[in-house]
Amino acid sequence: MHRIEVTTKPNGAGRNWLEVGLFEIDSLGRKQWVKKNVPYQDSKLTVDRSYSERGETIDWIVLIPEDYALSIVKVNYDRLNPKDLEILWEPTTNTEDENTIESKKNRAFELAAGNEELTTLLKELLKD
Repeated sequence: MHRIEVTTKPNGAGRNWLEVGLFEIDSLGRKQWVKKNVPYQDSKLTVDRSYSERGETIDWIVLIPEDYALSIVKVNYDRLNPKDLEILWEPTTNTEDENTIESKKNRAFELAAGNEELTTLLKELLKD
């Protein structure tokens, strides 16, 4: 599980909050944020929030499972920057996982080099 610790300021000037969603590419090729949920309402996330004494800030601890498919961003809002996104967590892509699997397969064959029986067994087990 991945762990994020962040502090937000929900009210007043320079306020910010957390959102769960994904980035989509629009017809003009721009990356657009699409909000799906908020962290404390997502059943896949484990969230602990603690408010400051006067309620001015919120300290967040968010536990994210390995297979979580959405991104988590901190949205900063003020008059000068109406909506500025800070990416806190993004899901990994399958290509990275495939690359690590391929590198592990290659390493297994390197270690088995010279042992014909082990090489044959690896070929049988790792057939695509």
